Amino acid sequence: MEKVWVIRDPDELLQGHKTRRLTKEALPSDGKSPAAAYSLSMICWGAGQLYNNQRVKGLLFLFAMIIFFIGGMLCLMYMNPLLQVLSSYKYSVADAFLMAELLFFSALIFWTYNAGDAYHAAVKARAMPFAGIQSRTYPFLCSLLLPGWGQFLNGQPIKGSMYAGFSVLAAFSFVSVPSVIAAWPSLEAVKTRFIIEEIFALTVLFAPLIPFIWLFGSFDALKVSLDDIKKESVFDRISYANNRRRSQGWVKGVFPHIKSTVALGLFLILLVIVVGRSFPAKYYCDQLMQARARLQEKGMTIVPEIIGSVLSLAPSAGK
Repeated sequence: MEKVWVIRDPDELLQGHKTRRLTKEALPSDGKSPAAAYSLSMICWGAGQLYNNQRVKGLLFLFAMIIFFIGGMLCLMYMNPLLQVLSSYKYSVADAFLMAELLFFSALIFWTYNAGDAYHAAVKARAMPFAGIQSRTYPFLCSLLLPGWGQFLNGQPIKGSMYAGFSVLAAFSFVSVPSVIAAWPSLEAVKTRFIIEEIFALTVLFAPLIPFIWLFGSFDALKVSLDDIKKESVFDRISYANNRRRSQGWVKGVFPHIKSTVALGLFLILLVIVVGRSFPAKYYCDQLMQARARLQEKGMTIVPEIIGSVLSLAPSAGK
């Protein structure tokens, strides 16, 4: 009678190997590199399309980039004459500022779209699926520059798109928050200024999450680049994890595969606790009260109200 060997968990079999990286000889060249196409378009709009031999689209995207940056510089250089022209058409300074914010946000979205479009065009032109680049450092370094970049280099476009969407919000917050504070005294008290303040409030609430998500994105890119088996799609990995949970339970089937992520999460929680214990609650309350007073002096209402609600929950706010 023949013996039949059944492998219950392929991941468990591979855990004993010292390395789980594919050799370069096992990955034959197959047309254009999606990682190169994405990276080129991140550096220069349309460069990835030109790399993919999409000349018309690449030149159009490159022309859009030139128009955006030159137009932005000219608007900053000739701001006062431009505002005078807009006022003649009954557009206030607040209207112009809101239009500039929307234009900047649209440019950030187009930037990530342009890179993703180059990536997917390169993937479709290949006969073999793209399994990511072989470098152990580039995905991590690129994710430190912009979240999502490293995930695309690792051949994970869905996860990369999620982090790229976060990078759009982060970049917009970095520019929008100081710009609103600087321009607020010049904005007229019209309905448009209230919309600008609402956007400002959302970016302020989102800002504390930026360093944590940025760090997690970089860590994820590094972890995946060190292990080719982790380069499956997000949905496949969730499905595999659920199958291991059902067959082996949480402790043996799921935790060993996410222990490094859990360790990073615990480290961040510990860091927050240590920083929180290093400064008394009264210190933070005083800082919030000073920020609230400065914003009220500028005529803001939404963010000071949010700060006031936070201070009302703090036991030492009135001390």
